[in-house]
Amino acid sequence: MGEVYRARDTRLGRDVALKILPEPGGLDAERLQRFELEARAVAALNHPNIMGIFDVGTHEGIPYLISELLEGETIGHLLHRSALPVRKAIDYSVQIASGLAAAHDKGIVHRDLKPENLFVTREGRVKILDFGLARLAQAKSPAGSDGTTADLAVTEVGRKMGTASYMSPEQVKGNIADYRSDIFSFGLVLYEMLSGHRAFRRETTAETMAAILKEEPPDLANGGLHLPPSLYRIVCRCVEKNPAQRFQSARDLGFALDNIDLSSSSHGEAATESFREKHRIGNWKTATLAALVLALAAGWLALRGWLAHPTPPLYTQVTFRKGYIRTARFAADGQTIIYAAAWDKPALMLYSTRVSGADRRNLEISSGDILAVSRTGEMAVALDRALARLWTTPGRLATLPAGGGEPHELLEGVIDADWAPDGSHLAISRVMNGRVRLEYPIGRVLYETNGYVSHLRFSPQGDVIAFMDHPFYGDDRGAVAIIDLKGNKKDLTREWVAEQGLAWSPNGREIWFTAADRFDRALYAVTRSGRQRTVLTAPGSLLIEDVAADGRVLLTGEDFRGEVVTGDTQSGQSRQLTWLQYMDVEDVSRDGKLMLLNDYASMLSGADYALYVAKPDGTPGVLVGMGMGGGISPDNKWVTSILPSDPSKVQLLPTGIGEPRIVTAGGFSYHHAWPASDGKRLIVSASEAGRPPRMWVQDIDGQKPRPLTGEGVTGKLVNVSHTDFVAARDATGLYRLYPVDGSEARSIPGLTSADRVIGGSLTQSVYVVPQDATTPVPVVKLDLISGERRPFVTIAANDAAGIIGSRDLVFSGNEKIYVKTYYRAISVLYVVSGLK
Repeated sequence: MGEVYRARDTRLGRDVALKILPEPGGLDAERLQRFELEARAVAALNHPNIMGIFDVGTHEGIPYLISELLEGETIGHLLHRSALPVRKAIDYSVQIASGLAAAHDKGIVHRDLKPENLFVTREGRVKILDFGLARLAQAKSPAGSDGTTADLAVTEVGRKMGTASYMSPEQVKGNIADYRSDIFSFGLVLYEMLSGHRAFRRETTAETMAAILKEEPPDLANGGLHLPPSLYRIVCRCVEKNPAQRFQSARDLGFALDNIDLSSSSHGEAATESFREKHRIGNWKTATLAALVLALAAGWLALRGWLAHPTPPLYTQVTFRKGYIRTARFAADGQTIIYAAAWDKPALMLYSTRVSGADRRNLEISSGDILAVSRTGEMAVALDRALARLWTTPGRLATLPAGGGEPHELLEGVIDADWAPDGSHLAISRVMNGRVRLEYPIGRVLYETNGYVSHLRFSPQGDVIAFMDHPFYGDDRGAVAIIDLKGNKKDLTREWVAEQGLAWSPNGREIWFTAADRFDRALYAVTRSGRQRTVLTAPGSLLIEDVAADGRVLLTGEDFRGEVVTGDTQSGQSRQLTWLQYMDVEDVSRDGKLMLLNDYASMLSGADYALYVAKPDGTPGVLVGMGMGGGISPDNKWVTSILPSDPSKVQLLPTGIGEPRIVTAGGFSYHHAWPASDGKRLIVSASEAGRPPRMWVQDIDGQKPRPLTGEGVTGKLVNVSHTDFVAARDATGLYRLYPVDGSEARSIPGLTSADRVIGGSLTQSVYVVPQDATTPVPVVKLDLISGERRPFVTIAANDAAGIIGSRDLVFSGNEKIYVKTYYRAISVLYVVSGLK
């Protein structure tokens, strides 16, 4: 479509690729549109497996596009020589799936995936190229919704777009192609990488298209290939004619590829049997030679392992009390550790200790986290750090002199902070108007998100800031990214299902981070170019806190669980539910017969949250679907759910017989959803594209939401005396009740800034608890007319050690049943030497 040159960016001193459309007078409108489309599509993406774009414009009438310069060769060139080894084909495929998932997350369908558009750099990283035929997928909206998104490039139905040998059946027919079309093309590319020849190749284009519609690719086993059965099934599922029978997302496809076991017995037995059939060993010389080769190979593998880890890592345990450690940092001397811990009660305190664990002392800073220590020893801490919220825990930023002293308070609403290498200024992430901003220096915004930013760490060179970018405010999934001091952001990893903990290696060449893919968190390293490796795995979850100048690593080992307690407000009897490890109760039905629970363990298996309904009597629940639960409908027949992987819609999932329904609106990102009391509307926390979140009411037939609060004001649904309200804090920090019918908001008499509203009762009152109460939790009823407070019930955990937070109490509509979720983590702090 254009001509590409190697060019020199003299401003930044780097080589780039310059793509132009020559012959400006002869350019037709479609070529210009396709050129602009490619620029817009790639500019919307920022992923290590997608070619990066730096600039686009027109010079003397000639359109141009500037992108990163890639050195290597396409997979097409590699396949001209031979098929790829199975391991390499899987490695490349995982990277391609990761890049496709990022594009699909932005609503972009490539539509021309083929080996010539897949580039392998010299470092082995795969880059997806040429989005000139991409389109923005139509938003799936129910009848009556007015929120569809227009295509990036309008393509008439019936027009065929793409390369014939890699088209999906939908493309051949000229139908609209969605994400599953890319998955079909991906399957054809994977087939070719494994076999060395195209799945569909005929003498003419017409014959090729007919084969795609009517025929199956030649069986991979017929060519003598011995593939793991799981890989064979993946290829077959990708190239199903019916889109509904393929993988339904590139993320699921990538997970399946990443989970292939090349050492499986069935694969090994098949390969061995084939070898014996084709190469019968007829004499002892051949057998001896084979044994010698195996011995040499085993010796080399052992030597390589010894060279990689000549001695096993050395662990020095630093803490020995039962409780939770939230943050820890090496002090400037490298021999002292500052850490924040909650031991026998849910309250953080700052401590210091020597690496040996000796000379431990309390710094007398309560409810505080250690965020960073400068090279001169000055500490940055977060005060009033509530334990009631796991991941987004804003506090008051303050600085302390080396060794402790009186804090110097700076800012409210800060999530994380780090010193620049020279100790002159702080980089921070903080909550502002419902959004989270990364600032450096304080006040200058480098990045802003509706999700949140955590674990800020300056590079030793001081040129970039590494951080964890979490797209969803309600959990800790996210990716590792860097941003320079001009605000240029680059994602280094794919999105992990859970990630916490980050630090630079002493030489600044790698970022070490702890994240979970399918099971517990492990320690990984990633370079600035995005090359990743595993550093350490261990039983339980690891969390990296800091790295010393000599390479010693400060790690916590953590055992985490969600514990659910149900009780009767009248008898005082309670019961702990134990049939899931990571349970979290979202709602209790009005009649007290059902609970809605999330299971986070499914997230650690690479999926979205699993959603259950269960009875409060302790019997195991019934799986109703996936996503983060919201509420139970008044008739107990359906529940609301939002997929963190796709927050563009709300799911209405049946609790029994029935079909799921989807509620959506164009350009909206949903955070939470509750059924209104009439069962015909939803109360949602959502944000329009590029805007702060707010509360809305939306009919379940999919009509556009109507705002209930101002931007940046979010809360929860409460029902007071059979009337729906949203309880939300206004700009003054006090709760107000916003009627769902749209009438004027009302204040709550007798409420203070130390109170939190957790629900509404049958009488003209709301349930109120202390703002940061975790255990015990005294609940009072606050009368909305008189402001009178009446004690209702006090809930306390049997064992407070390690409790790091809790969810608000949830009461049934008849006030008889309550449910409380506690989060418990038992941590141990280690200094680890010898990691490479």
